[in-house]
Amino acid sequence: MSAALNTDDLRGTRSFVPLDRSLRRLHGAAVVRILFGVLWVIDAVFKWLPGFIQGQTLGHELDESKVPVPVLHQWVQMWHGAASSSPGAFAVVTAIVESLIAVALILGFLSNLTFIVTAVWSFGIWTSAEHLHMPFTTGMTDLGPSIGYIFAALALFFAGAGATWSVDAVIRPRLGRLAPLAGSAG
Repeated sequence: MSAALNTDDLRGTRSFVPLDRSLRRLHGAAVVRILFGVLWVIDAVFKWLPGFIQGQTLGHELDESKVPVPVLHQWVQMWHGAASSSPGAFAVVTAIVESLIAVALILGFLSNLTFIVTAVWSFGIWTSAEHLHMPFTTGMTDLGPSIGYIFAALALFFAGAGATWSVDAVIRPRLGRLAPLAGSAG
């Protein structure tokens, strides 16, 4: 019988799983987390480019006229109004958030919180800038990339991807009641 890995679940209860299989799974999840972070780095770099930072892409990305569904039309219109009031500030905040997501994913910093924020942020992008990839037309081949980001972030959350090869493994014991924000430590 192989050794067992002591892990915490979200309720703080302890469980034991075989070390070899569990550790391989956690290392695999950590690799996917890091690669997902690299993908976010690429997204963030695009946000720091002059076209986005100066608000030149705003009309294309938050064009409510493309959305045929009234509720979604109003949602996109709301974001367009917010972004149009200060395009540079909106772009910088977006670039900062995506940069922070990228760094947190790569380092494994407050992983559980990062995964949930990433899923919510991606949902916001999918429903506003990507318009749920509407209108659905003949010849469509996908629903847009952000929907995949939502599921990837949630899968990493449930896979415990912050448990190993992460800052969380070091800081979790010091977080006290905030420990559930970090990935599970072995």
